[in-house]
Amino acid sequence: MIKAETSVRFNSLWRTFRTYSSMEYSGKNIRDYSKYVSMKPVSKLRNTTSPDFVSSPHSKLQSLIWQRPIQNVLVTKKPWTSTTRNAMVQFITHLHDSYPEMNVIVQPDVLEEIAQDFRSRPSQNPNEPHILFTGEEEEIVSKADLLVTLGGDGTILRGVSMFGNRQVPPVLAFSLGTLGFLLPFDFQEHKKVFEKVISSRAKCLHRTRLECQLVRNGEKKDMKSLATSLHAMNDIFLHRGDSPHLANLDVFIDGEFMTRTTGDGLAFGTPTGSTAYSLSAGGSIVSPLVPCILLTPICPRSLSFRPLILPHTSHIKVRIGSKNSQGPANNVVKLSVDGIPQPDLRVGDEIHVVNEVGTIYLNGSQITSTSNKEDVIHRKRSIKNSGIYCIARTENDWTSGINELLGFNSSFRFTRHT
Repeated sequence: MIKAETSVRFNSLWRTFRTYSSMEYSGKNIRDYSKYVSMKPVSKLRNTTSPDFVSSPHSKLQSLIWQRPIQNVLVTKKPWTSTTRNAMVQFITHLHDSYPEMNVIVQPDVLEEIAQDFRSRPSQNPNEPHILFTGEEEEIVSKADLLVTLGGDGTILRGVSMFGNRQVPPVLAFSLGTLGFLLPFDFQEHKKVFEKVISSRAKCLHRTRLECQLVRNGEKKDMKSLATSLHAMNDIFLHRGDSPHLANLDVFIDGEFMTRTTGDGLAFGTPTGSTAYSLSAGGSIVSPLVPCILLTPICPRSLSFRPLILPHTSHIKVRIGSKNSQGPANNVVKLSVDGIPQPDLRVGDEIHVVNEVGTIYLNGSQITSTSNKEDVIHRKRSIKNSGIYCIARTENDWTSGINELLGFNSSFRFTRHT
């Protein structure tokens, strides 16, 4: 999570950017952040180009094929660290030196952070500064052909969350953070790896996401107005927060009541998120190739509530309950999506958790207004654009990560005697 002081600084920088953006739109000049860097509005770029993903019967991965040359590369980073800042300047310099036809997009706060670190102009155009495109988040996500992240797993989650329920471009992740389950590439390989990506010689692993919807007073609410993220690449979890009382949650699966749990909360994870909060709560480790939803209790007051692995077609409903003896202040349950806090839930509220692709609603399990024509069209569009395509190194990235990062079964490794 970004610290509070970082958030305050970001808001200040964003106001500055909007000021200079309005100057651009009114025909005035924008200041250059340094003699080596100049900013342009991302709105001037063409809309995003989506590649094809081709499956093979002999591979668990999918080939990444560009039908049109890639032009717009969105680069994001772990904030306020010298390592990622230096890497980003090096990466952008390489793009401008080797691929002058490409446009580099950055977020406003990233632009402000790295602008003073450039020490030279592009080698192929030494009379002009490095051009960086930026703008409002809605504009950025409509232009990006490829998402490049420099940092850890949290950097990927923040980058992906920008796109909400839009189609996410392929993700090329370089390891520069503390956690790296999703990071197959070392930054030292960035030139070779990037060349493979743009020349359609890269392979991708498809990772599914979960979709969370809130029903309050019997009506489905627009999560965009209530939360910062609609989809979860890792997990969605309900928890009691700082309340001294345990949360009471009623769980329904495909319209059928399953159980009431009393405990710290529940975590709903994707296979990608199985190595995140769910793992810490005792959940299973699941390969991202397995189509499923993980339901993991968090410190339940029961010895018989065990973690569940449900079909990815499941529809899970959780209703917030309470005890009669609890006061109003103890009837609040916290909701987080990929680690981002959402507005509080209260007694009677429901959340509906489904996989964004392949969900089957049985009789009695539909979300309110699911039969609406617009919702059906939205669902079909979501299925078509679902999931995250992460560029992978090999077929065995997941196995290697479990061994190298988790030290899987390390206390029981056998010593070979000679």
